[in-house]
This record gives sequence, structure tokens and C-alpha cells, in this order.
Amino acid sequence: MRSRTSTLSFSSLFLVAAALGLALSLLPQTATAQEAAPKVQVPDTADAVLQVNGMACSACAQRMKSILEDVEGVDRATVSLEAQNVVLTLGGNPMPSEKTLREAVTSAGYEFRTAVFAKGEKGKGTGG
Repeated sequence: MRSRTSTLSFSSLFLVAAALGLALSLLPQTATAQEAAPKVQVPDTADAVLQVNGMACSACAQRMKSILEDVEGVDRATVSLEAQNVVLTLGGNPMPSEKTLREAVTSAGYEFRTAVFAKGEKGKGTGG
């Protein structure tokens, strides 16, 4: 008798899971990460802001800072774990392109979301 109760409970569990899956599939879809990205403004003292997902600790922040400061044309990178962004001061010639910055971020294992440049030409550098 005990095994029949276990089988009945098991099938009830699958029924509830299936109903829950159906109910969740009827909910409106959430925005993608790109659509949900907050509007970013570049501070007056900076040249660009990168939105980066996946940085969780001070070691991540230090790694991101180091990686971006190694990119030709980046003078300084300031990482904010709370805002999940990196504020860049650019100064090299050539200026790094958005593609170059994206490749640096993703090669380190982080998700590059957006780049906002203070001046329109900054993102169109010849660095990549």
C-alpha cells in the first residue's frame, strides 16, 4: 500500500509542475537585457561608460579595470560593482572603438551590454 501512495504523490507532483509551467508560459514576456538597460549618462569628467554584467566582487572589479586599462587608448577605468558599469577616461590615439572594448570585456568572461560615449566620434575610433 505504501508504494501506491508514493506513486500517486509522484504523479500529482508532475501534474502540478505541468500546470505551473502552462501558467508561467501565459505571462507576458519580460524585456531583454538590452531593452532593460538603464539610460546611462557619461559624467563630465569621463569619455565613456560601459555597462557590464557579471562583475560580483572586488576581484572582478580589479580584473575588469586591469583588462580595460591595457586597451590602447584607455587612460583610466573606474569600476562600479553596484551600477555594473565602468567609467572610462580615453586619451590615446587611436581611440578604442566600441568593438575593441566589447572584445576586451567578453574575452574576460563578462557580458558587454552597452557603451555610451561622451562625444559622437569617440565610439568610432580606429582601434578595432
